[in-house]
Amino acid sequence: MFEKLKANILFHQVLKRPDIEKAYAMVPPTDSWYDTITKVHNSLKEIQQLPHEILRITSHDGLTLKGIYYPREDGCNGTVICVHGYTSHAEREWAYPGLFYHSLGYNVLIPYQRAHGISEGKYITFGALEYRDMLKWVDLVNGMHPDGSIVIHGLSMGGGIVLDLADKEMRNVKCLIADAPNDSIDGFWRGITGHVFKKDADRIYPHILARYRKEFSADATAFDRAKTVAGCRYPLLLSAGELEHLEELFQKLESANPMETTVVILPGCNHGNGMYKQTEMYQSAIKAFLSKEYHHV
Repeated sequence: MFEKLKANILFHQVLKRPDIEKAYAMVPPTDSWYDTITKVHNSLKEIQQLPHEILRITSHDGLTLKGIYYPREDGCNGTVICVHGYTSHAEREWAYPGLFYHSLGYNVLIPYQRAHGISEGKYITFGALEYRDMLKWVDLVNGMHPDGSIVIHGLSMGGGIVLDLADKEMRNVKCLIADAPNDSIDGFWRGITGHVFKKDADRIYPHILARYRKEFSADATAFDRAKTVAGCRYPLLLSAGELEHLEELFQKLESANPMETTVVILPGCNHGNGMYKQTEMYQSAIKAFLSKEYHHV
């Protein structure tokens, strides 16, 4: 009883536009994330001192989406597109790695996904429409740098979106990096529905799928990242914290991928903090990955 109502309430609560100011909020020195959050805030102040501008695209469904672009002043035509996670503040999430990429000689583009921050949109789709938005960002960068090269790096939900792009033909894209991705949109929803509704989840879940299909004209069960990676066109780097236990997923993705796959497991790290806690190891792995001839900018 009331399964459809419960499904609609959960759908709205999970996918509604978030208050991104809560993302990476400062924590007290006693918190285990204090050092990481401090680096986030300090790097945001630093990257905002660099020359930058707001870029815009229009999504296939008419939304105005915006991103912050940090160009290299030396005229470099290599660009890293940074794909942020679920309910995240894009600039805070990507300021620290963005500074790293900028120091390597890349332009850095940090888009706000639909329904986040300065971009329009009522709902997050967890990848079903965001990957289409990312194709538009790739086209925009190619318009700015027709002879350039593009790296796409995503974290968490952004990592899943990167995997959704793996089999798409994208001009000038040289490689993909996915941090802590999940394996499917279906798996994401099954996990949340099971956690919230426990024994009633099996009755409520079909209504979640129906609402998702009606709202986005997309089938949540169709987004299987292993199947997408089976048609991958690009070298792929997968990374995660040791405490996330994603080794089984990464083995599945590596086995499916016809292109070269690099896997990095960061000791002692949790979801999304590897670039802060194991900085030298992580940055060295990225530099080695990018320095290979087919990635070279």
